[in-house]
Amino acid sequence: DVLENANSLDDKFTAYFYKMKTFAEEENRDYQKGIVVGLQICKMYGITIPNSPNRTDLMKENVKLEMKLRNQPLTVLSKLPRTDDSTVFRILNEVHQYATFEGNNDLATLITKRAVRFSLKKGFLSKDMVSILASHVTMLNKDISKAKLAYAYANAAEKTSEVFREDKGLYYEVQLTLHGGIYPLLR
Repeated sequence: DVLENANSLDDKFTAYFYKMKTFAEEENRDYQKGIVVGLQICKMYGITIPNSPNRTDLMKENVKLEMKLRNQPLTVLSKLPRTDDSTVFRILNEVHQYATFEGNNDLATLITKRAVRFSLKKGFLSKDMVSILASHVTMLNKDISKAKLAYAYANAAEKTSEVFREDKGLYYEVQLTLHGGIYPLLR
């Protein structure tokens, strides 16, 4: 009912966001349904992400990210101005979490890289972007062969979290993720 009456993009976002969140509640969780709804919201904002990315999708995203970074490290994100308007990043963060819970690491990886590109394109940094980076580090920690890549994302997560240092919850979430995962591996 609410979805049918939503006229503006913000109203549609709110309606779809709460619909998506209902799939992650209680004992009847269905993160896959939440992912589908979340990706529909992303599409409304011009970000098309396949539900089940294949190897080609991941390779294309890698190339696009490398081109966007132009040989700069991921920590370049910390130099972007901060924003509190993070509608798209809020959705990307939720869908990233659902993908991680579902064990869909390819989708989580694609979302991370797309979010980095989107942040660079828009020229701002949001708190949700920081959470996406930290979550990605946790996922990468599961494969020791990706330690160098995990460390690059960890540095970016740490530097970007410092932009929002007054948000103690976010800052400590990132610190806990890094010091409980990647940093001890590198010692």
